[in-house]
Amino acid sequence: MARLDASAYAGHTGELKLTFYRQGLKLVFEGGTIAAVEPWSPVPLGHSGNAGFPGLTFLQLLFGYRSFEQLEAAFADCWSENDDATGLLEALFPRQASCVWPVS
Repeated sequence: MARLDASAYAGHTGELKLTFYRQGLKLVFEGGTIAAVEPWSPVPLGHSGNAGFPGLTFLQLLFGYRSFEQLEAAFADCWSENDDATGLLEALFPRQASCVWPVS
């Protein structure tokens, strides 16, 4: 995890729960590496977790098309609960040139 090692979260241990409002994803970190990626159910629906992404907005972050800050500005329902969640998202998913080819 070179991105995490190069950030303030090098050696991080903990969880990052992402809600997509109907379903979610839990990232588990141990010693600065991703130990597990698991499905997670936000309870109450959509109003829990460390960060939220409506619709397919998370894909824009995942593929580097937009930064987390840009997503927050563009979509009112994109949020993070604190600076640690924001910092982890920015370290893991930096904005970068992306080119996604359609599957046919």
